[in-house]
Amino acid sequence: MARKSLSLFCAACMLAVTVPGMAASQYHPEVAAHRGASGYMPEHTLEAKSLAYAMGVDYIEQDVVMTRDKKLMVMHDVFLDTTTDVARRFPDRKRKDGRYYACDFTADEIRSLRVSERFNPKTGKAIFPGRFPLNTTIEYRVPFLEEEFQQVQGLNKSTGHNIGVYVEVKEPDFFAKQGLPILEATIDMLTRYGYNSPDSRAILQIFDYDAVRKARELGWKGPLAMLVEADGQGQKDDAAVHGWLQTDEGLKELARYATIYAPDFALLAVPSQDGKSYTRSDLGDRARKAGMKLHTWTFRVDSMPKGFKTTKDVMDFCFKDLKLDGIFSDFPDVVVNYLKENHLR
Repeated sequence: MARKSLSLFCAACMLAVTVPGMAASQYHPEVAAHRGASGYMPEHTLEAKSLAYAMGVDYIEQDVVMTRDKKLMVMHDVFLDTTTDVARRFPDRKRKDGRYYACDFTADEIRSLRVSERFNPKTGKAIFPGRFPLNTTIEYRVPFLEEEFQQVQGLNKSTGHNIGVYVEVKEPDFFAKQGLPILEATIDMLTRYGYNSPDSRAILQIFDYDAVRKARELGWKGPLAMLVEADGQGQKDDAAVHGWLQTDEGLKELARYATIYAPDFALLAVPSQDGKSYTRSDLGDRARKAGMKLHTWTFRVDSMPKGFKTTKDVMDFCFKDLKLDGIFSDFPDVVVNYLKENHLR
């Protein structure tokens, strides 16, 4: 009887898993660590990426810039003066606009800089005062893209997990005008590390529509995300293109190349003029109708989007209303924990 009871129990367990309506949710949104666990440690350092990995994210982000000697390094800006001590170390190397550009420095020079929490180069004050201390003696450095790939793949091997990389080519048109083939070099490195396939756990993301199309011409076979915001890029006047990419015509054309539509969160939850409420746009629905997945950026617990009062409000909107496929966060553990609590992970 005991053996028969055990068999019946096992059968019941299998039935509970397979009966329609009783199965576990098939909706499993993915979490990308924005510049690593940047809400807790200086952004885009290997240390911030290690912390993000330990938080159980799906992807870790790499923003890629190119140096004067054509090396790929991981930084969010084309400038060096928002996260490093370049102004102190190389005071005479700024351009006429007063900024220090990564493309004007060699990799060794950038490697010699100390990375800190993000700050305003005009005032010297931290952008997020409540985060990691701005002035420490810790010698954080700017990593090479290759190092990041090695770290993620090394951790995947040692832990048995399969965390992916989410690589953004920064301002490809700007770098191309400096004679630096950043898009080609990034795709080449992704390929050399085994990432150039649809199921390789790598996503390539770009703000430049022309570069998105070119990425396919250069042989990129993996998931491809089009980043969209109202003002377009910083170094290229393409706000009109980003506006077009929010139209049905633009979405249909984009879907020929991109597999992921990744707009600024404010384009999905449009804030009211007083910032106290928001309107849900249909942009995400139309992007999905065009055949693309929907990702967005960037969730920060210390900089709530306008129209929302609590973290839970934002998360509920993202995953219960919008049904996002993926989200970027400076605080990826907060998103991971929410998804676990709501049985979405």
